[in-house]
Amino acid sequence: MLAALLLPLPLLLAPSVAAHPGLMGAGPVPATGTVRAGQLIVSGYDFSEYPPADLPPPINATWNAMYDIASINLPNIPVKNPPNSIEEPPCPLTKVTCDWGCFNCTKTVDALACPDHNTWALSYDDGPSVYTLPLLEALNKIGAKATFCIVGSRALAHPEILRQVYDAGHQICAHTWSHRFLTTQTNEQIVAEFEWAIRIIQQITGARPAYARPPFGDIDDRVRAVFAKMNLIPLLWNRDTFDWNLGNPNSGYQVQWVTGNFSQWIATAGSTSTGFMSLEHDLYQQSGGQALPALDIVAKAGYKLQSWSQCANTNPYLSVVSVPIPQVAPVTGGGTVSTGALPTARSRGNEGNAATAVGLPKSAALTAACAAALSLMAVSFLSA
Repeated sequence: MLAALLLPLPLLLAPSVAAHPGLMGAGPVPATGTVRAGQLIVSGYDFSEYPPADLPPPINATWNAMYDIASINLPNIPVKNPPNSIEEPPCPLTKVTCDWGCFNCTKTVDALACPDHNTWALSYDDGPSVYTLPLLEALNKIGAKATFCIVGSRALAHPEILRQVYDAGHQICAHTWSHRFLTTQTNEQIVAEFEWAIRIIQQITGARPAYARPPFGDIDDRVRAVFAKMNLIPLLWNRDTFDWNLGNPNSGYQVQWVTGNFSQWIATAGSTSTGFMSLEHDLYQQSGGQALPALDIVAKAGYKLQSWSQCANTNPYLSVVSVPIPQVAPVTGGGTVSTGALPTARSRGNEGNAATAVGLPKSAALTAACAAALSLMAVSFLSA
């Protein structure tokens, strides 16, 4: 580590995994959700047919048949037991599958980093949120594009912001409906998580994403098989800021560590043969705020700031149709406001400040702490 970089802990040089609690709750989660009854209009969009926010969505037999999910035959890769609210799924004792979370294993199909050394793919997870807006403004000022991995339940709450992201020319990728550990979900549940998210993205933008990011980076060969059936490409990362800790006031994570990590990566960039794809989050106020100075650091270092699809020269979408922006209307239909905080992306590798991976508290207080901050953000109608 450079002496000039005043970070209290060194970067890890071995794979690590760290996640924080969220909506999952203790014990197994339900296999299916329930589609709400009655009308739900948000910013002029009719979302009446979508499942409740932040709960596992209902399985759809028609979708499973359409993607021929029954033909997936991988008996040596079992569905992992669900984690409790603050722990990760258990890892197998032996490497029976290419599991990124347990063994830091990737395959050629996985999108990890820009191929050219001077390019940097910026990616932001778990939005859209109100904190996405200043980030969009900053990206526009410097003419940079980024990749936004969208949680369906957040699109349900903020469709107008998702549309602004898309119309600004940024890449949209799918990040499930309710942000579950995918290796703990059945094949059919994985289909439901992504298809519901993709369908609301399509309704709002007209675009069907070609890329999908597994929550927490939790992917193995069985999950990849489902992705392949759905024509989705796994979008991972090779630099993690651990900025999700800023949503937890008890984490001990310091704000300056986000920009410190970017400075460290740039200082040591000569040792890498590829470019970068960094992971940040635009769901929380502090993490969204730190994305702005981090953006400035990378831009001033002379990197070409792009979305993943730009730096990889690939098509970000499987299909695109033009859809009009509906006339704005107030939220209707009655219900409750969700105060749950999303679990955010699992961290790994030698990418970010090690404080997040060497014993930071994984307190259940996170859910309550984030609840206050998010109570005005996420609209969720949870009654049937």
